[in-house]
Amino acid sequence: MSVIEHLEELRWRIIKSLSALTVGTIGVFAVNQPIIHILERPLDATKNLFQAGTAAPVQLIFTSPAEYFVAVCKVAILGGLYLSLPVILYQALAFVTPGLNAKERRWAVPTVIGSFVFFTVGATFAYFLLLPTGLQFLVGFAPPDIKALLSIGKYLGFAAGLVFATGLAFELPLVMLGAAAIGVVTSYQLGKFRRQAFFAAFVLAAVITPSIDMFTQGLMAAALYGLFEFSILLIRLIGR
Repeated sequence: MSVIEHLEELRWRIIKSLSALTVGTIGVFAVNQPIIHILERPLDATKNLFQAGTAAPVQLIFTSPAEYFVAVCKVAILGGLYLSLPVILYQALAFVTPGLNAKERRWAVPTVIGSFVFFTVGATFAYFLLLPTGLQFLVGFAPPDIKALLSIGKYLGFAAGLVFATGLAFELPLVMLGAAAIGVVTSYQLGKFRRQAFFAAFVLAAVITPSIDMFTQGLMAAALYGLFEFSILLIRLIGR
């Protein structure tokens, strides 16, 4: 293929990816109310604080006419990215597949499926563990006489952003597996950096997690380091 033909193919791959993103975003926006309620549900984890009298009940508000609409649009885009992730990855792999050998092409479909699965596991981990734990710490830190009035826009951005960022972080095994497949790293080389990986897991956990308590960060760091060890195992299984 000539350079023009490559650019033309790239253009169509991008159009298909953007089309999938658009459809996914519209679909999420169309059912935004149930999704917003799902994102609000981790606030229920703070109810035990209110019952114990250690914090004032949380109330979600919006402070500008467009705030709720903008927040819903942001959630819809992130949800659209999640739903269109398999299509986007497939289009990216389909574009580079002609430059791969037969052995490397076999990994294309498993990579697409695996990326979606790992992202889902990471998002689920954040939603059920990180987000409730972080909210309990942050809301519970305030004394009972201070009422929590959370901006709906900031809260949804906070919750959706954490879930999405954790999902991306859980793509680590596939990234490392891809690096090993093209000969950038080996399982032996990665094994020599366990101490650095342990430290890096805590640094990344501090960036991703919403609270400063060591328990929440420890959960995230343990998950990230576990993914690092899992990556080494996967790389060994493919003979690298």
